[in-house]
Amino acid sequence: MNMISTILSKIRHPLVANSFYLYVAHFADYLLALIILPFIARVLGPEELGYVGLAQTFGIFILLIMEFGFPLTATRKVAREKNNPKNIKVLMGQVFSFKLFLIPVILILSTIVILIVPIFRENPHYVFIVVIGSIFQGMAPTWYFQGIEKLSTVAFSKTIFRLLGFSLIFLFVRSDQDGWIILLGYMISSVCICLYLFKYMVNIIGPFHLAGSSSINIMWQKSKYSFFITILPVIYNNISVILLSIVVSPIQLGFYYGSARIHRAFNTLYGPVGQAFYPRLASTDSGNPEKAKQMTMRFLWILLTVGAFFFIILYFFSESIIMILLGKEFLFAANTLKIFAFVLPITAVTHVLGRQWLMVRGNDSQYFKILLIASMIGIISIYILIKSFGILAIPLSLIFYELVTVLLILGFLRKVK
Repeated sequence: MNMISTILSKIRHPLVANSFYLYVAHFADYLLALIILPFIARVLGPEELGYVGLAQTFGIFILLIMEFGFPLTATRKVAREKNNPKNIKVLMGQVFSFKLFLIPVILILSTIVILIVPIFRENPHYVFIVVIGSIFQGMAPTWYFQGIEKLSTVAFSKTIFRLLGFSLIFLFVRSDQDGWIILLGYMISSVCICLYLFKYMVNIIGPFHLAGSSSINIMWQKSKYSFFITILPVIYNNISVILLSIVVSPIQLGFYYGSARIHRAFNTLYGPVGQAFYPRLASTDSGNPEKAKQMTMRFLWILLTVGAFFFIILYFFSESIIMILLGKEFLFAANTLKIFAFVLPITAVTHVLGRQWLMVRGNDSQYFKILLIASMIGIISIYILIKSFGILAIPLSLIFYELVTVLLILGFLRKVK
């Protein structure tokens, strides 16, 4: 009986409960997309799938501009101020004022991208759809619910509205000309999630006022390094994919996108437990730094074990996974997926030491410098490798990027001991 009580108490622990709800949200965001991938891949074919993947990659870039590092800085602030509603209302006004300021910047940037990227110039409506969806997804106050550790709301909204979007995809995608409908399904669900979470948040904290123009500079100073930390890997990835789209054929781009989509599905599994762990680590560190350090080390070993397990699955079962999810038409991508498998255990280490520990300790600027150096080395390696290795160049360069990041973080931590 005591054992059952102990197990139940652990299940009810906020960290476990929040991790569960974040994995439900993750299921709605990524795993449902992976489940419908076989249908999409077979209907669209490699070439159109590559176009859709390129548009979604750009959408992720726009999303991170809209978020501007607030999932790190604003979550940390809400976690420490959750018992002070007045301060949280001020923060809300500042965050949403800053996000509204970003919208015209994003529209100008998107227009420039349409003009200079050939694939987007031929399909400008792809960019328009993903940009609208990314703006609304970036406006959704997920960071507020993460900070107050009320993640069941996020899980519920994402599950319901992503299912709505995927239902539209199943109903209306019928040929290789329907790639835009997939993007539209995601956009509609993002708009619904944003409106639902915003209304729910206002019901909790009450109405708040937008901040004045002076707050834009304040938020820039507070969040610039967190923004750079979140955007640098995506800039690196976008540059990689754009270079790839210039050098390889559309069909090879589709092969890459298929394997990258599978890698990303595994890679993002680190996110939910990390997002649940982060506010708790921030709260613990403010009162007991030594305990926070011990928590981080335990978390590192857990995630490293998970990463090793992911490696085994992707490396040894790559062809079977591709056959199930993409079909035999995509078997050429099996070697690409095997190289992506090596990235996953290293990513587990960088996630804990960088995105968790360095950020909680307030070493935002140092972490940014580390990622900047690693990104530059990664881009240079792609430029060197891409002509000889084709689509394999990106996962190979990603290994270099992650290894450099780990070495630089360890060097910094040894220096500040």
